[in-house]
Amino acid sequence: MTLEQHDQSGWADATKGQSLFVRARHSSRIRLLILAALALFLLWEVLTRSFTAYLADASPQEALRLRSTNPTALLNLAEDTLSLDESFKDLAPVLTPPRSPGSSYAKGVDSQELELAETSELPSGANDSPQSADSDQTYARIRSWAELALHQAPLSARAFRILGQISERASDAERTQALMQAAIHRSALESVAVYWMMRKSYSDRDYSAALRFADTLLRTRPQTLMYVMPIFGKIAEVPNASPDLKQLLATNPPWRRQFFDYFPKTVSDARTPLDLLLSLKDTSNPPRAEDLQAYLNFLIQHGFYDLAYYTWLQFLPPEQLAKAGHLFNGTFDVAAAPSGAPFDWRFTQESGVAIQLAARPDQPRGRALSLAFGSGRVDYRDVTQLIMLSFGTYKFRGNYKSDLISERGLEWRVTCVKGPLLGQSEAVRGSSSGWKDFAFSFTVPQLDCPAQYVRLVFGARSASERFISGSIWYDDLQIVREQAVGSPGASVDSLQ
Repeated sequence: MTLEQHDQSGWADATKGQSLFVRARHSSRIRLLILAALALFLLWEVLTRSFTAYLADASPQEALRLRSTNPTALLNLAEDTLSLDESFKDLAPVLTPPRSPGSSYAKGVDSQELELAETSELPSGANDSPQSADSDQTYARIRSWAELALHQAPLSARAFRILGQISERASDAERTQALMQAAIHRSALESVAVYWMMRKSYSDRDYSAALRFADTLLRTRPQTLMYVMPIFGKIAEVPNASPDLKQLLATNPPWRRQFFDYFPKTVSDARTPLDLLLSLKDTSNPPRAEDLQAYLNFLIQHGFYDLAYYTWLQFLPPEQLAKAGHLFNGTFDVAAAPSGAPFDWRFTQESGVAIQLAARPDQPRGRALSLAFGSGRVDYRDVTQLIMLSFGTYKFRGNYKSDLISERGLEWRVTCVKGPLLGQSEAVRGSSSGWKDFAFSFTVPQLDCPAQYVRLVFGARSASERFISGSIWYDDLQIVREQAVGSPGASVDSLQ
């Protein structure tokens, strides 16, 4: 090879290397530009989606500026506008509270436009204030927003429910029901649809379905119980529907405890709750003491003393029923603690005194009523029991053991439920070496005394007399009938 040929070959190699370097450098720049564009696109997607998700609740209009098809923003906008329609006030118990109480939609705006800039990317009407929630134009917008949201999120139960509300306003009952059912099918949490279907089912006398929807609503929105209770009350008094309600209650749904608190107030016949309670008596989920007590308190509050007493007797265990004389458990030997029912012993633990049914010191197998007072002033509430005595003369008797230091002492009183005092024992104070008997007679009048209270009263009349200390025991309390008025020859034993 000549020198000239060698130089030409070296120049060609250099040129080729330089060309490869330029191409590689150009390719690297292209890749960097592509990556940068992709990074900007991803950043924009992340920012707009996350920020839009935040704005969808805080400010739907602003969210739709960034993404005109955001389903949450569209549905919020639709619901804000629907909230202005008075025709939906009957749905208030299950409507979602306004998301932003200070927003123009939540307040209800006038005919002035919202101070938002026009943008062609917003859905039709999304930039307008709802001049009136009942105009056809406004409802056409709401429908378009809901339909657009449903196109973006086909499983949206909320979109179906909003379309159902619009259909209801147009009095299209069949379409409304189909849309509400579609909403529930997609989510049982769509409470407006569940509430609507419950009332519709009751109106159609489909009581089984009404109960099913009521159960769903109360499991998902327990706070709506008081609005559902009227439906329960009416169904309970329909002969061919009450068995379904009894069957539902027998499953012990989580809302059953609160149900019995409200139920007596929803019926026209005071015996209806007793029918329900008795139907549960022999099930695997019988009524609890709290269920029964709510009903008993209702009956007593309304003066149905006979029905209250009969109800209480129906749920006493056999071994306790035998002790249900004129005075219940006067020997204090019922194994169970006081139930808190009005016809059982009732007392509360207050400052400075301990009250209990305890084993007698001299008879460990026996029990008695024990009151132990600390030194100083006490906050004592009466030990009471509601009793049912007919017209006649009676004797209250029992025994006690005292070790009290008190100026006034304790005494038993019998009064009518409406207040008049019928009789009282002597006040007990001081110490006794052993058990002592006591007794007093009283007469139940023929009128205005349908039931009576037995009370153990601390007779203090002023703050200075409320100082008491020590203890006292009571046992073997009885009420026996001395004679019926008008039957002077009747014996005590024959009339008990």
